[in-house]
Amino acid sequence: MKLLSAVLGITLLGSIAVQAVPMVDGVLGPGEYGAAVSVQAVETQFGDNFSELNAAYARIAGGHLYLMLTGNLEGNFNKLNIFIDSQPGGQNIISGANNPPNDGWAAAHNGMRFDTGFEPDYLLILRNGAGKFDLDYAIIGGGATDFDSFEDVFGGTQEGSGVTGPGANLGFSFMLGFDNSNTAGVAGGTGAADQAAALAVTTGIEIGIPLAAIGNPAIGTDVHISAMVNGSNHDFLSNQFLGPLQPPQGNLGGDGAGNWTGGLSDIDLNNFAGQQFFTVVIPEPGSVLLLGLGLLGVARARRRVR
Repeated sequence: MKLLSAVLGITLLGSIAVQAVPMVDGVLGPGEYGAAVSVQAVETQFGDNFSELNAAYARIAGGHLYLMLTGNLEGNFNKLNIFIDSQPGGQNIISGANNPPNDGWAAAHNGMRFDTGFEPDYLLILRNGAGKFDLDYAIIGGGATDFDSFEDVFGGTQEGSGVTGPGANLGFSFMLGFDNSNTAGVAGGTGAADQAAALAVTTGIEIGIPLAAIGNPAIGTDVHISAMVNGSNHDFLSNQFLGPLQPPQGNLGGDGAGNWTGGLSDIDLNNFAGQQFFTVVIPEPGSVLLLGLGLLGVARARRRVR
């Protein structure tokens, strides 16, 4: 009976783990996510505790991809751009000609090349300033109306939590939370980040993304994500990426060397060590529960043998 009770406990815990949904409030709550899927490797040159990406956490639950990026985003309309590769195809080299025009991102990114193997299909743009927080969603390679813009998600404040209404063009709603209170994490500079300090940060930007908004990727699909902090006009990249750049590394700017060029056409992320993206796998629904039920069957068999 003790073995059976223990396995029942595992089964119940497994059921809870499968069904648990993160609270999207910009705080990394206990038990909401597993281990970090990416950790910052380089200090920030976009302002210590102004714009920094410390670590990324991800979870699939309830038909959503939940993404937590700990750190800060300066309230001067600097962009946090989150590129998502979840479907075959996509654009390894961003084209300014066949992309939605929202927020001017495509024109500024025209010619930018991602790491080999990363071909984004979707883009989220997050920015805050002047008493509001905005979110844009775009289909990369889509037409002129394949985007939605959500302004002032928190209703007159730059921090908080909320749910966007259905987009006017594409109809998806997103959950969003932002807590900009971090005063620790990585330091300012271009050297190696203190990764223990980065992992200790529990506040930042949290998003609930409907799986339907990224093409309903199939079970077992590797969803690749590249998050980066950019300037207010999308044309001056910081050194804050997840997956991270490798130290020592300053801001990339428009040409990879920290210079202003008016666009990102000279950026080729293959020229920088490591992969500037991380991976989340779409799990089998109820896999933990099924494992628990399998163990329960073993316990019952052992009981019958006795």
